[in-house]
Amino acid sequence: MRPLPQPPWMRRYRRIVPSIIASIRDHPEAVVPTLESIPQIDESLMATEPFSPFSSLIRDMQETEFKRWGFVIFRSVYTEESQAQWESYIDFFKATVEDKLKYMELWTLLEPHLEWTVMEDRETFDNASKEQVRDRFSQWVSERSIERDGAGAEDPLAMYLPRYRYCVCVDQKCLDTVDQYAAWVDAGAKGHKRAVVCAMLDAKCEPGGQGRNGFPSIEGCTKEYTGWIYTGVQGIPALYDSLFHQALKEQDVPRPPGVKLGSHLMPIN
Repeated sequence: MRPLPQPPWMRRYRRIVPSIIASIRDHPEAVVPTLESIPQIDESLMATEPFSPFSSLIRDMQETEFKRWGFVIFRSVYTEESQAQWESYIDFFKATVEDKLKYMELWTLLEPHLEWTVMEDRETFDNASKEQVRDRFSQWVSERSIERDGAGAEDPLAMYLPRYRYCVCVDQKCLDTVDQYAAWVDAGAKGHKRAVVCAMLDAKCEPGGQGRNGFPSIEGCTKEYTGWIYTGVQGIPALYDSLFHQALKEQDVPRPPGVKLGSHLMPIN
């Protein structure tokens, strides 16, 4: 299953076309744009074109050796019934990112560097808590190398990249959202749009959360910042880009069970 296409009335770029997009459009039809063949993103361009899409990601790849991007994805449920859900979910997740980047006219530029690292191991991750997933992700980050991750991965500054600070966790609640989305489409896609949802985990958050106390308990956490959020997968590319310059805990996102880019609350239990 693929996500519904953007409605025809939604324009990609209103009035002003960012110079990056204009440059990509100017490439001959058979020539694939590269990080070297588009304008160099610098402070001046970002100041004059503050809404240029994915400028933080593109700038980082232009200025450093490290080119890979994309979140590590952990599957944490392995029941027999969940297998078909998981296959539909991960296909939908990848297709959503592809469709979003194609809509923004950036797929040919960014796809060669996109890598989804999927952690799928029943013995290790079956019914794993978010804390357990966070610990395993932190271990994976500590083992980064040029051989595994490519040039630039061993640079000490690489650990601050979104790829190494945040990961995606998919549990049963998240898997159920792909079925809910399919049912919404089958019913005519009327009313509020259903979101296919994932949990985004912050590897740097202290166990038990951060910030003020006294909030409704979410998986045992009563702190203002739980160390993770729910987000609709349609926002994954833009979220990745934003995490270059604004930490997850600083972003204006709803506390679970609220969903970023979603109109429904996730189940609490």
